[in-house]
Amino acid sequence: MSKNFEISTSRNVSGVRKLISQYTMLVGNKKVGIKIYLGSDGYYQMDTSHYYRCKDCAGIYISSAANFSSEEEALNNAHQQLTIFYDGEGEWRVNEDF
Repeated sequence: MSKNFEISTSRNVSGVRKLISQYTMLVGNKKVGIKIYLGSDGYYQMDTSHYYRCKDCAGIYISSAANFSSEEEALNNAHQQLTIFYDGEGEWRVNEDF
């Protein structure tokens, strides 16, 4: 890739990602964050500051999609992860890895 990712070939280094953009938005009355990264493999990834568990769901929803061909695709997937099961009656869980 570019020389920005040359450090990923260094000994004992792996999982290098470049933070491309960061967003905040309100879902209901909760402020949530989204980070979009570009990995050394050329794919975009996303992280969200929170996960949502709807009132009648057994657990939180985390998208199984991991790699995206564009920043826009990663952002759309993050938005979907945060809102697809939002019912206003569930609970937000903090993503400790954000």
